[in-house]
Amino acid sequence: MKQTVVAVTGISGVGKTTFLRNAAKEIQFQHLTAGSLIATARATPDNSREELRHADLEENQRLLIHGFAQARDSEAALVVLDGHVIIDSEKGITLIPSQVFADLEVNLIVHLEADPIKISQHRAGDANRSRPQLPAKTLFLHQQRSKQHARDLASDLGIGFLEATPGDCKTFISHIRSLLWL
Repeated sequence: MKQTVVAVTGISGVGKTTFLRNAAKEIQFQHLTAGSLIATARATPDNSREELRHADLEENQRLLIHGFAQARDSEAALVVLDGHVIIDSEKGITLIPSQVFADLEVNLIVHLEADPIKISQHRAGDANRSRPQLPAKTLFLHQQRSKQHARDLASDLGIGFLEATPGDCKTFISHIRSLLWL
């Protein structure tokens, strides 16, 4: 059985995890989150994942690849990684290299995008995570940078690219079904 690996990306607070919970009601897949894989490898409590953006990025990516290889269910037809293509840290925006996605054997990159005002509200209302509170204009620019980098990664790797919104789960599901011939 050939396994399909999909990276669902987008900036922090866009709603990737909720989007994937909704998709899981219609299609079966293994859902892995990049932050949790890195946190587990670093022995960092899951509730302090936001601190990972201040850790060494190259080390985080090595830990992600290692953690993904260990957590990946070889029996799953579809594995979905919930993560980022850019990291916003005190050093500014850092782009995740395409080699990371190649090492993860990603077949499709999906970029989730939402209204920056809603992202800001979601970040402010999420007591479980400590995300930076940024103005909507900055979130808009970060989101544009993330989308362009996701598109560039897909092009570099010669794989598919799909844009989605949190409310557009049906298009995502349809696309995944066509990939898996379901």
